[in-house]
Amino acid sequence: MTRRVLVPYDGGEPADAALSFAMRECPDAEITILHVVEPFPDHTAAGTPGPHWDEWRDRAERYADETLERARQIASDHDGAVRTEWRYGRPRNEIVEYLRDEPVDQVVMGSHNQGSVSRLILGSVAEAVVRRSPVPVTIVRERSASAE
Repeated sequence: MTRRVLVPYDGGEPADAALSFAMRECPDAEITILHVVEPFPDHTAAGTPGPHWDEWRDRAERYADETLERARQIASDHDGAVRTEWRYGRPRNEIVEYLRDEPVDQVVMGSHNQGSVSRLILGSVAEAVVRRSPVPVTIVRERSASAE
């Protein structure tokens, strides 16, 4: 029985489909929506944040809140309650790190299906998570999630 589900969420249609799928298929689970804010182009410091970290963090937090508001609305449309969290970094790394740090039974995520030969089946973030996840990962494609 899946008790804790993580839904990585980037605000795109595949992520919307994955969240809807999780809400519909795991109605009794504790669902956490994780948004990862990728480093901004002007954030080039490696390692320890530099003197402008507070500005970058504030900007990242505003961006995450805007993105997660849509996810909260989707959950509300399904009459479900969710937890939302955000991290700052590379999505493929932050999602897997979250899975190692937090008690999660399953990941449900959408795939962008961006066409290189090595990614014919999955998008690059989804592929990285599937390969490195310590828990089962369900990949939801847009059309399968919208079929009710």
